[in-house]
Amino acid sequence: MEEPFNPFPIYGYFGPAYFCNREHEKDNLITALRNGRNVTLYAPRRIGKTGLIHHVFHHLGKKWNCVYLDVQEAFSFKDFTNALLAAVLNAVSKNNSIVKKFQDWIFTLRPVMSANPHSGSLQLEIDFASEAQQRTTVKDALRLLDSFGPGVIALDEFQQISAWDTDSVSIEGWLRSEVQHLKNLRFIFSGSQFHLLSEMFNSAKRPFYASTQSAAIGKISASDYTTFIQQHFKNSRLKIGTEEINQILTWADGNTYNIQLLCNRVFSKTKKETSRAIIDESILEIYAENKLSYLALSTSMSKYQWRVLAAIAQEGKVYQTTSKDFITRHDLGSSASVLRALEFLTSRELVYQYLDEAGKSYYEIYDIILMRWLQNK
Repeated sequence: MEEPFNPFPIYGYFGPAYFCNREHEKDNLITALRNGRNVTLYAPRRIGKTGLIHHVFHHLGKKWNCVYLDVQEAFSFKDFTNALLAAVLNAVSKNNSIVKKFQDWIFTLRPVMSANPHSGSLQLEIDFASEAQQRTTVKDALRLLDSFGPGVIALDEFQQISAWDTDSVSIEGWLRSEVQHLKNLRFIFSGSQFHLLSEMFNSAKRPFYASTQSAAIGKISASDYTTFIQQHFKNSRLKIGTEEINQILTWADGNTYNIQLLCNRVFSKTKKETSRAIIDESILEIYAENKLSYLALSTSMSKYQWRVLAAIAQEGKVYQTTSKDFITRHDLGSSASVLRALEFLTSRELVYQYLDEAGKSYYEIYDIILMRWLQNK
């Protein structure tokens, strides 16, 4: 596995040395998979669930065939079928004893194959005659992979499949019936839209009801990340103080992606020892690079909707968006207007509804950089 030039990679998984903690979550997932239990993994976006999944894959070892697919990128069941076949092919390509069997089968479907220009991984496109053929192909692929021994398929943003139902078939129900027949394959169904994923797995009316073990991940503790950051700076003979690390963690609001993003910048600028000035300079660069997209975002909505978004940003977390204090503090008018604006903002996935450790729901801006930018305007 290649090592990154910068010890704080923003994309990709480079091994345990560049992955911060999550030991408890990793062990729980591995225990579930090895003991034949499928898992539903809940996590806010950019908190590190994709990295955790690949971390689990690494520790499962070479005997496991590990497949990852971001379902969010599939806009139809046909997209999903092609993406799943490509993901399986890329996963088994490292195993010489089984890759030929899978290739021989998939070539009978006459796929058009190409390489992803960014990742180098294989992509394929099959012109299916019908949706029924797509379902048969997915079933055959899963059963063939199942015959190869222990494996796991991680379907990220799994709630997306509910958008593909046809007049004749519920894709959700059909997939559930196929999953239950597999002996060696386990599944991780992950997602960031908690209410949608929870409804799929916790409602008695849905096909996947009570079929998985639930798991959730939150923010990594400040103490763990402090040790992680200090160690990587030390390994490169650089220094960073705890105050500077606290500045990074506070700005990033504990969000894994944004911690990595800022640390990546700060590390690249540090010659001997990091200073607050270096961190401030890095933050301003991040704001400058995102400014145009944020200004474009502001023009894509009404002034009132933008005001509600800015108000939530100023608060950081809002538990009661229709409370008199919140509305008065930001001069937002009526509670009905706030609710309409909030409905728009959540539909655009600009604002998310989360649960705190006590189980109370609150609203927060998904894009932490946008939140900080609005707070500093």
